[in-house]
Amino acid sequence: MKKIKPALTLGILGMVLTIGICVQLKTINAADISGTIQLTDSNLKKSLLQWKSKYEDSNKKLEDTDEKLIKLRNSVTNLESDSETKKKIQKYEDILGMTDIEGEGVIITVADNDKIKPSDSFSSINNSDYIVHDGNLVAIINELKAAGAEAISINGQRIVFSTNITCAGNVIQINGEKVGSPFEIKAIGSKDLLYGELSKNGGTLYKLKKYGVLTNIKKVDNVSISKKI
Repeated sequence: MKKIKPALTLGILGMVLTIGICVQLKTINAADISGTIQLTDSNLKKSLLQWKSKYEDSNKKLEDTDEKLIKLRNSVTNLESDSETKKKIQKYEDILGMTDIEGEGVIITVADNDKIKPSDSFSSINNSDYIVHDGNLVAIINELKAAGAEAISINGQRIVFSTNITCAGNVIQINGEKVGSPFEIKAIGSKDLLYGELSKNGGTLYKLKKYGVLTNIKKVDNVSISKKI
């Protein structure tokens, strides 16, 4: 019985030593792994910082590029805006008759027929039918505008939206100035469209000619109309 106790004691001690050694080995292995992880984390952090720096540099360059692009777009927009503004200003100046203008178009002449005598075939027609009235000129102007006329003048008087055409005795007043027969009407625009509109059957010139008023219309490659004085 005494011999068994020492053996049992030795066995227990051996077991304890074995467990201790195993625990120590595990601790050492864990320490190595932890060191490796720490080393790996350090490398990852370093790499991450490097990529972060590169990203920030790239992002800064991208922002600079975007800013330059925005400025360039604004410059182009401003140029286009200026161009559009200039076109609009030019258009309104033309409408207001503030500028001289040239282009293709037509020249129309209408004149009183002072050769009519009572013995002529027009004797049954009222004498006022074969002289030009303010209403006739207004009708011609309206037809020209309908055909796309860009500018119109009568005997040198520029026709604009504010122009008044009225009778004043034996003469007609345009823009407050007296003008008389013959009336030379200039119009700038498509010469074919203007000519087609003014020479059509049933139009103002057709009716005036029918009543004996002297009329003429011709296409012109270059018409000059002065600005409104």
